Formats: sequence, C-alpha cells, structure tokens
Amino acid sequence: MKIRLIEPEPAGMNVYSKVMFPRLGLPAIGASLVSQGHDVCIYAPQFTAIDWDDVYTADLVGISTTTSTATAGYQFADDVRAHGIPVVIGGPHVTFMASEALEHADYVARGEGGEAFMTELIEALAGQRELSDIAGLSYIRGGEMVHNPDRERCQDLDTLPFPDLTLIRGHEKLGTTPIMTSWGCPFACNFCSVTAMFGRKYRFRSPESVIAEIKQSKAYRIFFYDDNMAADKKRLKVLLRMMIDEGLAMPWSAQVRTDIVRDRELLDLMKRSGCVRVYLGLESVNQETLDGYQKSQSVEDIVKAIDILHEYGINSHGMFVLGADEDTKHTVRDTVDFALKHRIDTVMLNILTPLPGTPQFDRLEEEGRIFDKRWHLYDAHHVVFTPKNMTPYELQSEVVRGYMRFYSKRQWLKLLVTLRFTKLLFAGWGVWIVRAWRKDARNKAFLEALKRLPGRGSWHLPNGATGIESSGM
Repeated sequence: MKIRLIEPEPAGMNVYSKVMFPRLGLPAIGASLVSQGHDVCIYAPQFTAIDWDDVYTADLVGISTTTSTATAGYQFADDVRAHGIPVVIGGPHVTFMASEALEHADYVARGEGGEAFMTELIEALAGQRELSDIAGLSYIRGGEMVHNPDRERCQDLDTLPFPDLTLIRGHEKLGTTPIMTSWGCPFACNFCSVTAMFGRKYRFRSPESVIAEIKQSKAYRIFFYDDNMAADKKRLKVLLRMMIDEGLAMPWSAQVRTDIVRDRELLDLMKRSGCVRVYLGLESVNQETLDGYQKSQSVEDIVKAIDILHEYGINSHGMFVLGADEDTKHTVRDTVDFALKHRIDTVMLNILTPLPGTPQFDRLEEEGRIFDKRWHLYDAHHVVFTPKNMTPYELQSEVVRGYMRFYSKRQWLKLLVTLRFTKLLFAGWGVWIVRAWRKDARNKAFLEALKRLPGRGSWHLPNGATGIESSGM
C-alpha cells in the first residue's frame, strides 16, 4: 500500500521556526510500515515542500498534529479527502478533540501506540478485521460518531521500532538527531498535556536500546526528546557511562528539572558525555505562581540550578510560562530581570496556553475565559484567554517587550565582544524571531484586536463577541 504521512508545521513566526526537530511519532510509524512492505514517505514542510502530486496518488494518508498545527492538519485532510483518499489523523490535540477531528478525517487515532494502530487500520481497510476491534479508534458509522475504548499504554518501550528519520523528505537538513528514551511524567503541572497523553507513570527504554539507536542513527549531535531526561538518575548514569565507554560521547541536550544539580556525579557524567545545553522548565520566578502550577519547585531551586550549571559549563535554556492567575504585568518584567541577572543563556517566554486535555483548559473554559479557539494561535506566543490580573493586551505586549529586552542588540553585542559564538548564534536567532514576529501583519492585527477587548476581569464572553475572530489572522 502507498502511504503518505504528513506533519504540518506551526503557523506564523514563532520560536519553533528555527527548530528543525521533527516529532518522532510518524518516523516510528513509518519504520513499522516499511518493515511490513508498504511504500512510505513523510512530509514535514519545514524540511521540504509537500509534493501534492505524490500525496494524491496515495492509498492512505496519515496526518499528525499538535494543537497549534491542528488547523493546518484539518485543511490538509479536507483537501486529501476531496481527492477520494481516506485520511487518518492523530496526535495529542485530536486525542482530546476526536469529534472535532472527525469533521475533517475518516479516522482518528487517539492516544499512543500509532505503530500498532496503523497496522490494524490497514488490515481493516483490507477487510481483514472490523473497525470496532481497533482500540483508540474514532470513526463515523451510519452517520453517528463512534469512539472505541482507549488503547492500552505500551509497557515495554524497547519493543517499539526505532524512528526512521530518513523517511522524511529533506531529512538531510537535520543537523541534530532527536531521540526519545522515556514517556510519561509523574508531576501534575496543570497546564501540561504530557500527563494526559502519556500518563503520570514514567516508562523507560533500557540504556542498551538507546545505545543501539544512537549507533544505528549515526548521530553526531543529539537532542533527547524526553520531558525529563533525568527522571531516573540511576538509569541516566548507566546510559551516560555507556556513551563514554563506547566512544559515543558527542554534543547533546535535553529537557530536565532543576533537581538535577543535586547530584554532582550525574553532572560530571553529563559534562564528560557531551552535554552542552539543558532545557529547564522554570515556569515562573513568582513562588505563588509556581505553587499554583503545582510545579513542586522553588525560586531558590532555580537560582541554585543555574549557578551550578554555570560551574560545569553547561548552558541553560529557561522556559517560562506567563499569565497565571497570580501573575501581573510586573511578573513578566521581573522574569526578564531575573533571567538577565542570573545569566540564563537563552529563554522562552511562553504565554500560558490552555491546551485541550489539560486541567487548565477545563477550568478556563468553565469560567468563560477562553475567547479564541483558532487553534493555530495556540503556540504559546498568542494570548487566547483573559488573565486574572491584567488584560490580554497587557500580557501579550509585555511578553513581546520582554523578548525584545532579553534578545536585544545590546545583549547580542556583549556576546560578540566576548567571543561566545554558540550563545551568539542562539541570541541572533532570538533577535531575528522577535523582529520577524513584530513585523508580521497578522500579529499586528492580532495586537490591535486585543486592544479592543474589555478590561481585566471581563469574563464569560462568548467566542467571537470580542472582535478577535475577525482580526484577519
């Protein structure tokens, strides 16, 4: 069977515009399907343009989406179906919005386990099994939406195929190899969709499996995709020792929590194995906000972590989430002050985004505070809800100003003078992204629309009543 898989890119200009990291779901599904003899290739527009003439001759098209790419995914699905080709759509967004997705696709894959799901769906299309037997499948039968029971979570990640990145058209542009070594997260940050999608129990691949994938991929730079690479520090130490012993030490980066600095032996192994940067989910420099997020972290933890990482020469990328009920516009300013004072190397000033499937989404929806459901705006760079202690416009404009302060020409010149070239590159990207975002006509229209919204505390507004929906974006 000829199968084409598509991963839409985020709309507009944002921090992900310079990131060439494909998500690994489709490459893993593709690897499984190729092993069964199917003709498979993956299109990710950030690597190369989609060859629609090729797609229109497929027997089945699969589309994977996040919330911010759902709009583009739905458009692709509508177009492909218009050519008489069945479409299956999956990913975290449609897992929680399956009924919405069925307005655009023939089938919706909910949850994880896409490799087995696709095999079973292909069997059903060939008449070898019933659709009703496929766990996690949503579809329409007799004019009614059917949502089969959820699929069980994979308990042994070593049984999954290694993602085949070479199936991506334009994969040659991929300078860093993404590798996932664990799923799940036991923490309960109420704005995060990871636990809803993958559960609150960590599941790990064995160090031997990860080493085998590194060797097969022939990687020379790695980004570990785990939500918390150091969730099991003992396991991570074994993996890092194996990388060192087998001559696989190379530049790598990963997402971790601040508690990683409590283990000096681990930090030493990280440095020796090639760790150059860690992505820290700092979220806030306001302790009340951290507590409200249920982050299980203190501001003191953040300060200590950054200082110790500097000792080891490991760069820190601070990821903040701004717009909580405890935040004011001064919180945004304080965050940038904090980042500059403590010399965080790079930052993301994410705007709190209520993603479907999260407690945050449910609460804000119940309170009538979500005023915009155009999913392409759910990219952590646009305000789509009414904050408690500032207006949507104040939050949006303060975040833009915050980026301009941190990624200013002045800061860039400091790095140039001190010959810190790697940091200079990242800072240069920051300057470019901020300037491009501000110049984008759609973002200008969005800011103007936010100005017309009622003042802080004006909740329970029906969608479209604010003028945002007609802002031209």
